[in-house]
Amino acid sequence: MSPAPRILMVNYEFPPLGGGSGNATLHLLKELAHEGEIHVDLVTSGTGPQAVRESFSAKININRVPIVKRERHYWTAPEILEWFLRAGRKIDGLVREQRYDLCHCWGGWPSGLIGRRHRQKMPYAVALRGSDVPGYNPRLRVLDPLFWRPISRSVWRDAAAVTCVSQFLCDLARRTEPDLPYEVIRNGVDCERFQPGRRPEKIAFLFVGRLIGRKGLRDLLDAFRMVARDIPEAILYIVGGGPDRARLAASPADTPGRVIFHGPAEAGALPEIYRSASVFVMPSIEEAMSNATLEAMASGLPIITTRTGVAEVIDGNGIVVDKRNPTEIAAAMRRYASDPALIEQHGRRSRQIAETMSWAAVARAYRTVYDRILSRTKL
Repeated sequence: MSPAPRILMVNYEFPPLGGGSGNATLHLLKELAHEGEIHVDLVTSGTGPQAVRESFSAKININRVPIVKRERHYWTAPEILEWFLRAGRKIDGLVREQRYDLCHCWGGWPSGLIGRRHRQKMPYAVALRGSDVPGYNPRLRVLDPLFWRPISRSVWRDAAAVTCVSQFLCDLARRTEPDLPYEVIRNGVDCERFQPGRRPEKIAFLFVGRLIGRKGLRDLLDAFRMVARDIPEAILYIVGGGPDRARLAASPADTPGRVIFHGPAEAGALPEIYRSASVFVMPSIEEAMSNATLEAMASGLPIITTRTGVAEVIDGNGIVVDKRNPTEIAAAMRRYASDPALIEQHGRRSRQIAETMSWAAVARAYRTVYDRILSRTKL
């Protein structure tokens, strides 16, 4: 009987820090822990003054390197650089002490750079998530052609596998490196934790996510102003934190009391937040695959979203609009507000789709990638 594989997993995000990538890592580890056939050492970020090693399960350990962060869900370039240097040293030590069969890098950078550095000792797989793909994040586009694009090519080409969280992201990645066999492994969702509830009496629209320019919240606020003039009872909830919060919160002066900013929500509060809404809106300018949208679908909400990766999970459960188009967003909001039956129909379909997107299926997909790589290294 062959020994259980040992996986080195690398991600600068992991709860309570970060967003979708950390959430996906957490759920994958939960599923791998159920199997009990695989050893994993995750190297990630911690908020304490010292490095910490936590036991996640009998064969899974979490190694947290200390990072000083200003905001829990938003990363600055200096913070990522600090993590890269500290995590790199930690991983150098782990690799000296322990033989690993595979490195799973969440993100082409910074994690993929660490995997590539150790490629002579073990193969590595890269899971592309969004901002690690050139052309995705507006904040990085000045550096893309000079810096990130050549680095991404070298990291991806040397990887044993490259996965993307959506077909949208695969198509974007091909603009940088067209010849690789990218694979799509989407996020999953916990349908036991997120479940439909009773509809609110008044039409309530909801956004959950980071308050950054890429999320298109300015377009959502402009759209809601149009809707609020026609539908006095409509409410918009915005849940999340980020650098744009103060600017966004100051803008809806003509809709007093009807645009409600909640700030970042604790994980335990999210199911009830989704159940308090009628319709979920994800107006992103760029979005690979939104965990919040999947949670809203599991909660039985219809979806309004733009033509990004999120549109790939819309199939009779929502309305897809053009990016940067408040008028189209407003038209979709009005359509739902005027048709409660459509809300019910699309909400039921959202739940049906979410029930096919389990984290167990995501774990099986990653295990297939692991097994394929490991079988090649044994030849």
